[in-house]
Amino acid sequence: MGSLERFGYRIDPRRLGMAILFLALAFVAARIAFRDSMTLGYAMVIPTYIFLSVVIEDARLARSSFWGIRGWAETTFALACSAGVGYLGFSLWSIGY
Repeated sequence: MGSLERFGYRIDPRRLGMAILFLALAFVAARIAFRDSMTLGYAMVIPTYIFLSVVIEDARLARSSFWGIRGWAETTFALACSAGVGYLGFSLWSIGY
C-alpha cells in the first residue's frame, strides 16, 4: 500500500487507519461511559490531541529541533483541534443533544 506525500509529510494509509480505529474505540468507550454530550466532548479532548499529535509526528519527513517552528505549529494545530472537539460537545449540549 502506497503512501501519500505532500508538504513534507508522508501519510501511510495503513497507520492512519489504525490510529483512526483506536480513536473510534476511545470514542465508543467514552460514549458508553458518558451519556451527556458535553462530558463526552470534554472527555474526547485528550484522545483527540494524542491522535493528532501521533499522526502528525509520524507523518513528518524531516525531524526538527526544539526551536523549529514546524513542530510548534503542529502542536498548536493539535491543541486547537482538540479544543474544537470540546467546544463541539458543549455546543451540542447547549442545543439539547
